[in-house]
Amino acid sequence: MKLVIAEKPMLARDIARAICGRSVAENAPLPVSGNGYTVIACAGHLLQLVEPEKVNPAWGKPWSLDALPIEVPDWPKEPAPDKRELVDRIAGLLEKADSVIAAGDPDDEGQLIVDELLDYLGYAGRVERVYVNDNIEKNIVRAFGRLVPNDGCRGVGRAAYARQMADMCFGVNETRLATLRLHALCTVGRVQTPTLGLVVARDDAIEHHAKRKYFVLSAKGDCTDAGGAVTFCFKPGRELLGDEKHLFAREPLDRLKERLDGKDLPFETTVTRKQACPPLPYNLTVLLADMSKRYGFAAAKTQQITQDLRDKYKAITYNRSDSQYLKEEHYQDAPVVLAQAMRNLGTDWALDFGIRSKAFNDANVTAHHAIIPQEADAPVSRMTGDESKVYRAIVERYAMQFLPPMVYDLSTSTFPVEEGVFSATARRVVSAGFRETFGGEAQEEDEDADLADLWVPEGSHHLCGVRCTVGTKETTPPKPYTEGTLITDMAAISKYVTDPEVKAILKKKDDGKKGEHGGIGTTATRASIIENLKKRGYLAEQKGKVHATDKAKAFYRLLPPEIRGADVTARWWLIQQSVAEGSDDVNAVQRSVIQVFRSHMDSAYVGESIGGNRNAVGRCPVCGKEVVQCGRAYSCSSNRNEKQEDGTWKRVAGCGFKILPFCGKPLTPKQAGGLMAGKSVSLKGCRSKTGKTFDCRLRLKKDGTLAVTFD
Repeated sequence: MKLVIAEKPMLARDIARAICGRSVAENAPLPVSGNGYTVIACAGHLLQLVEPEKVNPAWGKPWSLDALPIEVPDWPKEPAPDKRELVDRIAGLLEKADSVIAAGDPDDEGQLIVDELLDYLGYAGRVERVYVNDNIEKNIVRAFGRLVPNDGCRGVGRAAYARQMADMCFGVNETRLATLRLHALCTVGRVQTPTLGLVVARDDAIEHHAKRKYFVLSAKGDCTDAGGAVTFCFKPGRELLGDEKHLFAREPLDRLKERLDGKDLPFETTVTRKQACPPLPYNLTVLLADMSKRYGFAAAKTQQITQDLRDKYKAITYNRSDSQYLKEEHYQDAPVVLAQAMRNLGTDWALDFGIRSKAFNDANVTAHHAIIPQEADAPVSRMTGDESKVYRAIVERYAMQFLPPMVYDLSTSTFPVEEGVFSATARRVVSAGFRETFGGEAQEEDEDADLADLWVPEGSHHLCGVRCTVGTKETTPPKPYTEGTLITDMAAISKYVTDPEVKAILKKKDDGKKGEHGGIGTTATRASIIENLKKRGYLAEQKGKVHATDKAKAFYRLLPPEIRGADVTARWWLIQQSVAEGSDDVNAVQRSVIQVFRSHMDSAYVGESIGGNRNAVGRCPVCGKEVVQCGRAYSCSSNRNEKQEDGTWKRVAGCGFKILPFCGKPLTPKQAGGLMAGKSVSLKGCRSKTGKTFDCRLRLKKDGTLAVTFD
């Protein structure tokens, strides 16, 4: 018996239909046997790295700085608690198998999922590898005719294991160091931390944006050939703009206006026919972003809906795909698939299945293909309202591939001046194409901004009686992140990287992945990364906008620069390539993590505080660090005290600033904050040594001591 181990149950059933010679229902129990094969499935990773304390009890709680760094070469694994039964079932099948066919997804994680299981169970028999890129039956049969020895494929799995160990090592050491030094739980992660950095940087850009007034110039004149007045916009040349995006000096425009007003000027117009093709079918990143934009759905919510559409209704294909392309074979099945999908939606679009869009391209299909509907009876009446919204969007994106592009003519009129060029653009739709059916929400942003109302035919024309107007505008800050735009930037974080070498590495990492442009994380993990940042109090969402919390901003700024950016992913990826090629061992990435950790282990976060569970009330007047509440008192976060043998406490570090209760009366956080903001505060009900009560006012002197004024 040949045992086929697939990565997921759905793939296992597709394989069983193709090779076992029997019909297999969508929810058929596994394993499935026939034709000498038995097909079983993992459920993603069945094994997980053991916790550090299982390797060494000294690494358990309470955490200690003395235990760092924690390094575990060849970090052992164990079955995840909810997957032990499945591991045992596969172990029983292996005992009867003559050979194994590994059918993990055709990527590094897919390779590792089966390899690590076979290694854990000690299987030493023959193993072959099959690469199944889609669930079309004849393609699966063809793939099983091209089996290769698994030993030649294990390199990419080892690289994935190397990254897995490095992620654990990185998270364990950096999280414990930050938590112990800052006296508050502070988690650090290779993907989580630069994701937080994106939001912190965006919030800072918004908060510190200083509005600047800039100037624009328009020129309006009559054009007989256009049948009315045409308005041109001035685009300054580089000599005027310098390194700026806008023109912040008005004088050059005033001089130009004075020179042009009342003149008759010749201009040239060209007309170009252009097309706007339908957008490609969804991958998960684009779907999450679109649902966030259209309905305000959280990324985790949309991802769960797609999982439900698969599990409950069998309505869509694999939902965590990173590809927007499809196999040519999907083109043949499209009429039947979309006919069923339209019945599910209760609609009937006039599609043209003779159209072959650019989405159908074997070369651009990666480990998965785009998310499209399946031929399943899944009426939207059985779905929740939100499920039906996501399903409809997926069906519409696929249906668009069988409608013509929008065709339009673009009229571009220009006349040059010494300081730049004046231009006017108008658009005339020739055929609405797919937008006639899917207008509104189906429309993408127009590439051509500042469209003029008046159409100008091609040729040479005159602008008569020019009237110039100098206008003023203000610069605007960037828009706050939504979960959708944040996920989009996670997939293309390289555009924010200034180091050209790191930027190039990130882009090279994603070579061949359409829709990924030097990103961090994966399509399957990005939503959970954002969700975890929210749960940990680093991100907050208000009216659909994502912001970093004060705690997150304070912590992010204290992080050592070498561990808070996307360059961590870039450095690791280079080492992983060496692991995959066999020129480095699986512990190479983890060794790199330890090396970087040792470089800042003694200095990171020393004397710093982000408040943690204590409330920061202001800045110390002595050293400028945060002052935090400690019981009934307030102390500078730089202060460190040690207990002496006689039971007393001694300050061993810090400036010493603190605010104690005054005459038995503790200050509220608001009062303490007011003092550090330079205000005087009123204190009522103080008690003297003789027991008398009195009221007074307090203020802080420059040396940090209290000055008292009695009422």
